[in-house]
Amino acid sequence: MNPKLKSTLKIVLPLGFGVTLIYLFYRQLSVSDLNDMKAAVTTANYWWLLLSVSFTMLSQAIRAVRWQALLKATGNEVPFIRAFNAISINYFVNIGIPRAGELARCGVLATYNGIPINKSIGTVVNERIVDVLMLLLVGVFAFILQYQIFIDFYTVHLDDTIDALMQWFIIRPLITFALVTLAIIIGVLILNYLLKSKSNPESRFGKLMQGFKESILSIFKLERPWYFVLQTILIWISYFFMVLFAFKTISQGNILGSGAALSLLFFGTFGFLATPGGIGAYPIIVGYLLALYGLEIHLGTTLGWILWIGQTILIIVFGILAFAMLAKSKNISPQILTSDPKDS
Repeated sequence: MNPKLKSTLKIVLPLGFGVTLIYLFYRQLSVSDLNDMKAAVTTANYWWLLLSVSFTMLSQAIRAVRWQALLKATGNEVPFIRAFNAISINYFVNIGIPRAGELARCGVLATYNGIPINKSIGTVVNERIVDVLMLLLVGVFAFILQYQIFIDFYTVHLDDTIDALMQWFIIRPLITFALVTLAIIIGVLILNYLLKSKSNPESRFGKLMQGFKESILSIFKLERPWYFVLQTILIWISYFFMVLFAFKTISQGNILGSGAALSLLFFGTFGFLATPGGIGAYPIIVGYLLALYGLEIHLGTTLGWILWIGQTILIIVFGILAFAMLAKSKNISPQILTSDPKDS
C-alpha cells in the first residue's frame, strides 16, 4: 500500500468512526432528549468548567516539571517554559494525528535546544509507561471501591450492543496497552544487545543506540526518585479534580461524586484511543458510564461534550501559543539522531 495513502487512512478511518458514532447516537434520541440536552447546555454554570480546566493546566505544568527531571537524568537541562511548550505541542498535534505528538515534542527540543531525538524519546516512553501503570491502578481502585455497581450493571443491563462497545473501547485498548508495554521491554532488551554486540561503539549507529538507551534508563538515574513519584501522583489528582468539578457544570451532575470521577478517569481514557482527540467516542463513553450513577445517558453525553470541548479548546489555545513562542525563539541546528554534536 502506498505510504501516503496508508498514513491518510490512519487519520481518516478513526475520524470517520468518531463521526459515525455521533450520527448513530443522536439518531436514536427523541425530541424530548434533544431539548433536555439543549437546556443543559444553555443553563450550565461554566465557572465550574473553568475551574475544571484550571486543573488541566496544573497537571500539564507538573508534567513539564517531571519531564525536566527525566531529561536532566540524561544530562540535558531544559527550561520549564520550553518543556511546557513542547508538551502543549504534543497534545495539539495528537488531536489531528494520534500519537504523532510525542515525536513532535522531541522534535521541539532537537530544533531549539539541540537535544538529539534519540536522547529524549526514551524519556517520553518512560512517561507513557508510568501513565499506563497509573491508569491501571486507577481502574483497579475504581473497581474495588465500586465492585457491586459494575457487577449489577453487567448482570442486569449489559446486552449485546453494549458488550460490543465494551469490546471496542475497553478490552481492545487494554490488550493494546499490554502489547505496547511488552514491545517496549523487548525493544529495550534488543537495543541493549545490539549496543553491546556492536564492534564499533563510536559509530553513528552505536551512538544512536547509546543515546536511546540512556534516555530509557533515565528513570533509574533521577536525583530525587520520590519527588518523581509525588509529581506523578499530583498529576493524577489534578485529573481527578478536573473531572469532579466538571460534573457540577450542569445541575443534573450534582448527583455525581468521587466514585464516578474515578471511573471516568479510567474508562474515559479509552475514548481518546478510539478516535482522534476522542471526538465522538469520549462524550458517548461518558454518557453510558455516568448512567451507572443515575444520570440519564443523553445528559451524561452532554456533560461529556462540555468537558471534551473545554479540554480541546485549552489544548488548541496552548498549542497555538506554544508555536507562537517558539517562532520567536532562536532556531539552532537540530541534532536529530546523534548524541554528540560533532557527529552531525
